[in-house]
Amino acid sequence: MKHLIVVRSGGELASGIVHTLYRSGFRVLILEQARPSATRRRVTFSDAMYRGEAMVERVTCYRAQNLEEAKMRLKNGELVMLEDPAAKCVRDLRPHILVDAITAHQNKGTKRDMAEHTIGLGPGFCAGRDVDVVVETMRGHNLGRLIYEGFSAREQDIENSTVGYARNVEHLLLAPEDGELEMLRSISLMVKRGESLAHLHTKDGQIVELKAVIDGVLRGALHTGSRVVKGQKVADIHPTMGQEECFTISDKARCIAGSVLEAVMAWDNKRTRRRFFHRD
Repeated sequence: MKHLIVVRSGGELASGIVHTLYRSGFRVLILEQARPSATRRRVTFSDAMYRGEAMVERVTCYRAQNLEEAKMRLKNGELVMLEDPAAKCVRDLRPHILVDAITAHQNKGTKRDMAEHTIGLGPGFCAGRDVDVVVETMRGHNLGRLIYEGFSAREQDIENSTVGYARNVEHLLLAPEDGELEMLRSISLMVKRGESLAHLHTKDGQIVELKAVIDGVLRGALHTGSRVVKGQKVADIHPTMGQEECFTISDKARCIAGSVLEAVMAWDNKRTRRRFFHRD
């Protein structure tokens, strides 16, 4: 399919990338799991897996029930999501570009031969081996830098044990044990420290009250009815964010999206130039 880009994940960073690519004129297919666990649901296309469609900044994504429906919607110019966490459909679609935006700190099966050009986000990928290019996702001077050989700086830091995954988690609400979530507050509401935000219904019939850990805006939360495991993030509170920012793509996601678009256009320009000179 012409100008098709497949993006693995419909989470927060992935949705910023998808929004940019789709608005730039590309056909985009998002591959997701059946029950995504993104908390910033007002800015993630992954919510289409629950509701059939999801809108992020005036762009709507539609869930397809199968690959044939996905192909039809893509031909009609729609942004489409399909349940396919293992990316099995890429064999049939043969996309020009595949972007792995799962951000799981490890490669979830993406290989360079899955598309003509492959892009991976942050830790877990080696440029030139797993994918063609890696995009740096760690905040700082190199955020969004395109890496064409080797790992991202964050991957190297993790290997040297200088950076941990659990830093700066004081704003997160984590599940104290396994159970089913019942949210009591909606995304974008202002909350106070100690305020009850959710109930966790445990397997043994107990109800655990989950309270806000800081004052701020509730910028993200899982769906009521979500089954969670001990230690899983269920909500996210930001101490300084404005309520309206809960509904717009973050600065980090926009930066990374711009870098992915640059990687796509650089590859496409190089491919076009090769074909032009080959004809001559």
